Amino acid sequence: MFNNAGINKVFLVGYVSSTPRLNQQADGQWFYCFPLATNEYIKKRDSMVEHTEWHQVKIPTRQFAETVPQLDKGNLIYLEGRIKTNAYTDEQGIKRYISEVVSVTFRVLSNSVYKGEAEAAQA
Repeated sequence: MFNNAGINKVFLVGYVSSTPRLNQQADGQWFYCFPLATNEYIKKRDSMVEHTEWHQVKIPTRQFAETVPQLDKGNLIYLEGRIKTNAYTDEQGIKRYISEVVSVTFRVLSNSVYKGEAEAAQA
């Protein structure tokens, strides 16, 4: 059985919304970071409305140093990972939280840009 163990697993298919940037965490680890946009259609009254959800993605450089630099804005990717929540204190002294998806693996599905998604990413 699971003996009360939790599962933290995420599967996403979405569009890279900006070119990945290289960032170093306080503990010295390096990550590629970028926003990923996923779309779904929700029924509202008598019509279907497109809803875009934005995810902050982090990909460890030690695992993907050669493949991430090939990612570019507009790429459609499949990503597996886990959710990680970090706390920080803003300029006003208020404690804030940010949730990120830390990638375990990913695959580029298409290099073409979906027109509507590219326009949303530029906004």
